[in-house]
Amino acid sequence: MMNASRHPEHDDFVQALLHYVSAALRSTGEAADYCQEAVRVVDARNHLFASAGVQATDEERGIYALRDLCALDDETMEWRPDAARCAAVARDFGL
Repeated sequence: MMNASRHPEHDDFVQALLHYVSAALRSTGEAADYCQEAVRVVDARNHLFASAGVQATDEERGIYALRDLCALDDETMEWRPDAARCAAVARDFGL
């Protein structure tokens, strides 16, 4: 659950990034822990993301490996997009 004291643009960014990561993982057809694809944050305030191809996370360039934006779900034992990790990206962009 999101902290109510945060700004709406922070929560909107987190939800948009979670949606993008979920869709990108579905399109790769791979489990998140094996996925090598990355996302580039083009414009954080307008929630614009683009595929960065096969790359590791490079925060200085706004590139994040999809698997780095996931966490292990204790119930299913599968890696899933994680709101806390996406919130960390939002903070990287000052949201």
